[in-house]
Amino acid sequence: MTTTLDSDRALEDIGKDQFGFVGMAKRLAPSIVDASKGDGMVIGLEGRWGSGKTSLLNFLRAELKFAEKQGIHTITIAPWLNGDASPLVSSLFEPMTEILKAVTGSVQETAMRDKIVEVGKLFRDYGPKTARSIASVANIAGYFIPGAQLASDVLKASAEATDGVLACGRTPSEIKQKLVSKLQELDVGFVVILDDLDRLEPEQAVEVIRLVRSVADFPRVVYLMCYDRDVLAQALQAGLKVKDGDLFLQKIVQLTFNIPLPEPFDLRAHFLEEAKSLYTDVIGKEPDSTLLGDLKSAVDREGVDLSTPREVKLALNSIRFVFPQVKNDVYFPDLCRLHLIKTTNYKLYKWLEVYLSVRSVLVTGDATVSIDEMTEMGKELKSLLPSEDSGSVRSIWSLSRFIPGLLDNEKANERVFNEVNSRKVSEEVSLKRLGSPLHYRYYFALTGPKTVIPDEDFYNLLELARCNIDKLTSLLSEKVVQRRHSGRTFFEHVLDRLDDECISSLDENQLTGILKSLSDMMDVAMKEDGECRAFSFPIDRTANAVAKSCLKRLRELNPECQAITVRRMASEGKAINWLVGKFFRSQLFRHGRVGDKADKPEQWEISDEVLDAAIDILKERIGQQYTKDLIPSLPEISAYLYGWLNITEDEQAIVWVREYCKSDEGFLNILNHLRGWLVSDKVYYPLSKDVVSKFLDWDKVTARLVSMQNGEFSNQVAELQLAIEQSRH
Repeated sequence: MTTTLDSDRALEDIGKDQFGFVGMAKRLAPSIVDASKGDGMVIGLEGRWGSGKTSLLNFLRAELKFAEKQGIHTITIAPWLNGDASPLVSSLFEPMTEILKAVTGSVQETAMRDKIVEVGKLFRDYGPKTARSIASVANIAGYFIPGAQLASDVLKASAEATDGVLACGRTPSEIKQKLVSKLQELDVGFVVILDDLDRLEPEQAVEVIRLVRSVADFPRVVYLMCYDRDVLAQALQAGLKVKDGDLFLQKIVQLTFNIPLPEPFDLRAHFLEEAKSLYTDVIGKEPDSTLLGDLKSAVDREGVDLSTPREVKLALNSIRFVFPQVKNDVYFPDLCRLHLIKTTNYKLYKWLEVYLSVRSVLVTGDATVSIDEMTEMGKELKSLLPSEDSGSVRSIWSLSRFIPGLLDNEKANERVFNEVNSRKVSEEVSLKRLGSPLHYRYYFALTGPKTVIPDEDFYNLLELARCNIDKLTSLLSEKVVQRRHSGRTFFEHVLDRLDDECISSLDENQLTGILKSLSDMMDVAMKEDGECRAFSFPIDRTANAVAKSCLKRLRELNPECQAITVRRMASEGKAINWLVGKFFRSQLFRHGRVGDKADKPEQWEISDEVLDAAIDILKERIGQQYTKDLIPSLPEISAYLYGWLNITEDEQAIVWVREYCKSDEGFLNILNHLRGWLVSDKVYYPLSKDVVSKFLDWDKVTARLVSMQNGEFSNQVAELQLAIEQSRH
């Protein structure tokens, strides 16, 4: 399962090699075997943490296994697991002794067998004496303090100190000379792998180096040391008190092999494939073409700084850990973006959390941002993303593609909290993007501003939908003003609970009851919702989504019942503003009768025939004087007017507006309802020429406002003139 967390263990199965380590091992192994037949050598296998060094070592061990037929034996030591020096020495000499002991039994020639036995005895003698010597020196790292600056001086001083502490018998130096001589006569070699040297404390690092270059520097022995060069050099510098740990390391290691960078796009390609599989596992279906395109774009851009396989694992593990819990509250490509940023640029990740958090409360009145604060945030953003190239992932321009309100401006305070129009905010909210103030918190904290209503209350509402629609409508109308946690109403929480899973379990009566109730009370809900809450999902759109889901389910159960219900919504529904300006207008868009982005017929909730019948009914209702008299009191007149235009496809709405605007009160009321909104450091409500011109002559409107500046409505006029000025900027 791709949703299972990756423990980041080094690879051993060649079938799981994603980055060519098996091929490297096959080519490195013969060279290492050849080196083990000579005077001995120290080879450094260098690479950053997470670059795959241990995986490469595992594959190398598998290749070196075949070299045993040539008398080359592999020993692996993990120095960072040893608590003191004695086990470190033992972990080298004891395996050597055991290997020689095993080899003896397979050698036919007596002279050679005797030599092997002798070397084994020398190892058994040399190992314990060397270990005791190290223990007697006590704190060998401390010994190096007195001014030894060069590697050769340090190692020579160490060897002399070791020899001096033995009271009697052959010194380790004498035994070593004997070993060197005898090893050269044997047809046996060793490859000693020392992994994770970059995990050692400075004192441990020094001791390993002393072991390799002073205590156990033998012919026919190759040491393959695995480390991050910068980290190990720093440890040696601290442990030896030398000025240049890297220079010291160069004197120890005869040759190095650097783990190569992955092929271009390999890391991103691997991440993308795993992300696609993860999405499919969690959601139960493959990503559609739009989401897949956004995912590829996210990985291509934010994944450009991935440099090691471990970083890929870290980012994927973070996504695996959280996505199943927030799958219904986030946009998957944005979640991948964020965790790629978290892995490769953590400071930017933290900056985003702060910025999006502040932005979410600006328009609620819960917080304000001073110029100084904006300046500080703008300066920090520029330091994190200094590039002027709009195509660079290290540029503000790049980030602004999915984080709203950002601009690469010379003035620091103008880089953040810039204007975002209502269409953009609605899009962010509807797609649950990272830039959506309603959803951003799910990306960081797995929770959002959402409180679940008690099950008992919710199920009582579903029962009312089946048996008492009038009471349900009355109750929901009351609940639209009953606020719960995070400023959201009881009614909004009810809509949240009516998701696809819930609706799929309802019967025909419950579905028709919910649709009838929404058709009667949604104008009340829209009126109580008040002014635009820029960072909340519009309540009318949430109700639209619920209604569409109910109609889709009702069509599956009983198509004829669905057709009857839609006609009743159009003919009897009391929420004329919502029905004309929101619900049925959205159906016109879905069917391609308005706009240029029609949905496919298989995605429609109702058929063309059912929609035609509803539109005919609405045309008749809209033309009635009773309905026209309701317009000034509707909660969103502009939405109704647009719906009127789209449904009748004539100029009835324009004629009504011009007639209504003959009075100054009507004129000002219409202009206020035609104002849009956008978000910057707060919510603004501009009055756009393009919008007004659909109904009224713009030049006459502005001239009339000028003529009213000093009259009874001067304050309203001044506000509208400011709104016009805001629209120009």
